[in-house]
Amino acid sequence: MLRGRIRTPELYRLVTAGLVLLAVATGAAALAAERHRSALLADITAVSGPLSVGAQELHRSLADADATAATAFLTNGVEPAALRQRYLDDIARASAALAVALRDADDADAARLARLADQLPVYTGLVETARSYNRQGLPLGGAYLREASALMREVLLPAAQELFAGAQSRLIAAQRSAAGFPGGVLLLGLVTVGALVAAQVLLARRTNRVFNPGLVAASLVALLALAWPAVALTVAAGQVGAGHRDGSALVSLLADARRTALQARADEALTLIARGNGAAFEKDFDAMLTGLIGPDGRTGLLLRAGAQAPAAADRAVIEEARGAARDWRERHRRVRALDDGGNYQQAVATATATGPDSPAAAFGRLDAAVSRALETANRRVDRQAGDAGGTLRGLAAGLVLLTAGLVAAVLLGFRPRIGEYR
Repeated sequence: MLRGRIRTPELYRLVTAGLVLLAVATGAAALAAERHRSALLADITAVSGPLSVGAQELHRSLADADATAATAFLTNGVEPAALRQRYLDDIARASAALAVALRDADDADAARLARLADQLPVYTGLVETARSYNRQGLPLGGAYLREASALMREVLLPAAQELFAGAQSRLIAAQRSAAGFPGGVLLLGLVTVGALVAAQVLLARRTNRVFNPGLVAASLVALLALAWPAVALTVAAGQVGAGHRDGSALVSLLADARRTALQARADEALTLIARGNGAAFEKDFDAMLTGLIGPDGRTGLLLRAGAQAPAAADRAVIEEARGAARDWRERHRRVRALDDGGNYQQAVATATATGPDSPAAAFGRLDAAVSRALETANRRVDRQAGDAGGTLRGLAAGLVLLTAGLVAAVLLGFRPRIGEYR
């Protein structure tokens, strides 16, 4: 039917035009996929990844400042210089993290950061007022400190947590998109290869020539143009997927664990500061420790993080954190036994001690271990994204050259055959 309607030269021209369009479409689709994937990887390494780390630092600094201020207050006078300096360092880090986060924040995050920036001076003012009364031995200081801690827990930390959650959502969305399989590119490439094979069959039947050198070369170029982006994009997707599975998912668990531990540390001090009226703080402490390691020390966030960790070294650090949390619970119970038994001053002395068997030492080991595990997980996210970007390096230029070569080979394959009919 077609042979009766279309003369052979016109048929060859139509086939040539179709093959050229397919070649250009395949190259353009592969190039678009590479550009999109590269943009996502750039966002992970330059924007969403650092924003997530900055949000972690902001939340950690605020929570640690609250816990440190409460612990320092228990000294009933001039607090130890080390605790004072730690509190000041936390506030300085939080302020710096706020400034950095504002640089890359969207509208929603900017609103949260503005709220944090407005309320942080209010918090520090309340803490300074509490310190002033405490240095004078006046009980009103405890009320100001509880008000400061309430502001931290009800306004500042929730805003910081929302910022972290938003940054993590952006990071995970970018990772999921970058980890997608390039199905459209693969399908279009296969259609192009199939069309080239069909064109060679057509020429073989009409010219009695088994091979057309131009179309054979075009088929080889098409296979290379199909294989290179498919393999590169698939490998990059696997690397980004590993970054999500072994990095950002673990970061979320560990960040929750550190947040929980820091809140429990503040609860421990606030229970004593309340002097008999701290049942709510003690209940919250128990809830935080239960969430962290479970009621028996064998479940909770840290167990889930250990199960998620991809390497033995990660699991060892997380197990170290679990052991420190169990030690902390036991030492906290000694503090509570003293306080409940009427030995308030001894309970305070035990809670604020800095020796190797103190609650502070156990918490310090817990916080240090979780922080190390978080740093490793954050680096893994960045490294996997960087590795994926390296896999795509040179692909864009290669696709342009391969597409040009494919078009040229098709034209060279059909041009002599069309010329035979002039």
